[in-house]
Amino acid sequence: MPTHKSFLELSDPKWDKLGQASAIALAFVVPISTAITTILVVMIFLSWLLGPNHAQKKALLSQHPLVKWIYALILLSLVGMFYSAGDEETMRRSLIDSLRLGVIPILIYFYQDKKIARFALWAFAFAMIFTMILAFGKVYAGLPIGTKYPMGAVFKSHIKTSYFMAVAAFFLAFQCKYLPRYRLPLMIIVGFMIYYLLFMSVGRIGYITIVISLLFLAWQWYRVKGVISAACVASVLLVAAYFTSPVLSQRVNLLVQDIDFYQQGGRLIESSLGSRLEFAKTSAALMLQKPIFGWGTGSFGAAYAQYHHGEVTLLTDNPHNEYLRIGVESGLLGLLLLLGLFYRQWQLTWQMSLDLRGFCQGVLITFMLGCMLNSWLKDFAEGYFFCLMTAICYAMIPLPSRKVMAKAVLLH
Repeated sequence: MPTHKSFLELSDPKWDKLGQASAIALAFVVPISTAITTILVVMIFLSWLLGPNHAQKKALLSQHPLVKWIYALILLSLVGMFYSAGDEETMRRSLIDSLRLGVIPILIYFYQDKKIARFALWAFAFAMIFTMILAFGKVYAGLPIGTKYPMGAVFKSHIKTSYFMAVAAFFLAFQCKYLPRYRLPLMIIVGFMIYYLLFMSVGRIGYITIVISLLFLAWQWYRVKGVISAACVASVLLVAAYFTSPVLSQRVNLLVQDIDFYQQGGRLIESSLGSRLEFAKTSAALMLQKPIFGWGTGSFGAAYAQYHHGEVTLLTDNPHNEYLRIGVESGLLGLLLLLGLFYRQWQLTWQMSLDLRGFCQGVLITFMLGCMLNSWLKDFAEGYFFCLMTAICYAMIPLPSRKVMAKAVLLH
């Protein structure tokens, strides 16, 4: 008798190859191009939808340890649209920001092959090496590239570029232990990246991230002695850079001036730090007014304007703090869900192999810290960076059903 195969069984495996190639390419373009990132995400989704292994995909969507937290955050954003104080456009944009998290389980499917995941990490590193080379050309050779951005920023703003560069330096430094054959060239590249951050970048988040990353790396390898040694080296390096780098010294001095200016009652629009402090104060007040469910999806700008109605002050739709943004729009419930996702991620890192665990833990810590200084899940590049790194790092985590099956095999 002829066998009848369903359409799902006839799905072409070539879609998986296209999806894997697109997933690797995505890691390269996230820190470079918004438009190409969007195109690749669409290609990845279509490859996932039309490719084979639907049972495996269904298992990932329903059983991966992170998906419940992701779905809860997306669901809360959907529900928040029904009571939001924001307009339709801000609600739509905020919902899209939340839906972006739904890319994570799709990317996890393609990164389950450890080789593909490693290629993706190296693609990200090469993207930042490429950016750094162009930045040297821009700053020291006068190449007319990235002219709308200050100093060494080329494809993205100084904040995004400095953070991505610091993470890439951390990744390459982490590889020195596992690729001893290439240790010298890796250390040279990391050295150039540190030089870029301290002498060519005005992104203060990059200074913070590289110091924390290297301290964390020292802890991973040498524990307390390593941290003490790394702290001494970092202190000497930063002090030396302050007196030799006009860029770093200017950014540090500007921070001190901002503090003085704010304390003297200067206008918020003229003080970056002062404006952020005021955003935080107002955000806390708004959270107290609607503590449980918040003001609704995409409501931050409207709620902020309502709170300061009739006042002459700087208004904003972004507190430059992801926790405050979530707290105002989704209340304590949303904030707990976000912190729960981060905590679950940290728990799962202990199931990773040693060659991946330290890097994933470092990225998670620096991203959580960055969310205190920026609304990163709201921002396009940083949001996709989070999805990308989460998918790469947690693709190897076994599903609960696999654990049960493994135990059953052992018992028999």
